[in-house]
Amino acid sequence: MLWRTVARSSSATWLAPLLAAFVAVLLSDDLTASVTPGYWPSAVAAATFALPFVAPACAAAGAWEGARFTRGNVAGWAPTRSGLALALPLLLPVIVLGALGMAVAAALTISAAHPQAGLPPVGMALVWLAVLTAHAMAGFLLGKRLPLVVAVALALVLSFVLTAYPAAMEPVWLRHMVTGGMTSCCSLGQAPDRQAAASALVLACGVIAAAVSALTVPGVRPRRALTGAALVAGLAGSGFLAQGLPADPAVPRAAEQLRCAGDDPRVCLWPELAGSAGMVRHHAADARRRLQHAGLAVPDTLTMDEHPGKGTASIGSWPEPTPSEVRAGVGTSLLPSGPPACAQSGSPYPGADAYGPTAAWLSLTAGAASEDVVSHYGAKETAVAAGVRRSGADEQLAWFRHNSQALRDCTTHPASAPAHRTRETAR
Repeated sequence: MLWRTVARSSSATWLAPLLAAFVAVLLSDDLTASVTPGYWPSAVAAATFALPFVAPACAAAGAWEGARFTRGNVAGWAPTRSGLALALPLLLPVIVLGALGMAVAAALTISAAHPQAGLPPVGMALVWLAVLTAHAMAGFLLGKRLPLVVAVALALVLSFVLTAYPAAMEPVWLRHMVTGGMTSCCSLGQAPDRQAAASALVLACGVIAAAVSALTVPGVRPRRALTGAALVAGLAGSGFLAQGLPADPAVPRAAEQLRCAGDDPRVCLWPELAGSAGMVRHHAADARRRLQHAGLAVPDTLTMDEHPGKGTASIGSWPEPTPSEVRAGVGTSLLPSGPPACAQSGSPYPGADAYGPTAAWLSLTAGAASEDVVSHYGAKETAVAAGVRRSGADEQLAWFRHNSQALRDCTTHPASAPAHRTRETAR
């Protein structure tokens, strides 16, 4: 059969504009809602949100083609060719249909992110293609055995349920087996967890292998045995890879990608911030000088890496930083990254109340705008910090050191505002 005949007669041909319009019109807001500006992995990963809608279209179109295959007795007209060789020309337009739907989704997310540095993660698109192929082939097998109306409806519903519903189920790692868990990835300091994507790829390959066995292996018993073995292997391998992963699987970005410049301080930024590098380094250096003038020791290297090494401080990671965010990031880099181990084990943690005022004081001392500090830490906490800043330098430093210790253990209570500030307020 000529390819132009296949394309003209395929259900995927008339379904393609409907799917493209559905993705572009009804999914556009959800697709672009959580994209990290300028970052390729986030731009591509966000398009995965469309997969639970595109995959059912492939399954339904595959079921349609499978029913046509049986109704037309195609196997009887070419008895020397394998079932796979006969099915592939019918399935190829269906797979192209899915690729078109995901291409529209990716175009929307990429246009929203405007990524510049680096290259797009092609591996994500390969996972999409494998998942779409698996759904198309499974739908084709369903269409071969059931009436057209029943097969199409059943393929559409089952495909949607299997891709969309695991995201709302426990355990959370089930979602990674069907879509790879890439939808919410990633912030600027994160990279996709390849283990989650591999989980979806393994399951999709298991389904594809099972479909190939069902179409090619002669004999009922060997065909059933190989088909079942492929499905079991895919499920087992996928579950093994996904088990224990968090709901949003991401790993820290490689520190080798940072671009560092300067000596006092040395500031390391992600390449996506090349356009803002001068501004970030200027305000980071000035914030460090302000903190040193207040008597605080600030490391010589300031980095956007979430896990800084010895003698390095993590100042945060922003896709579109403002001067105030940079200054606040330098200030709060002097605080611990999380509660102490005793608090995580359930012990009382009185120092938790010290975090807001202390972080606000550091931010204000570093030169952050007061309105930004209020919006981030609250009016009450910022008022306490502002009051502390009206005290003497020694009193402020003693207050900070006490609260810093309270944040690092479960026995130290937060320090009250310096008495000098209280007397001034009373006047």
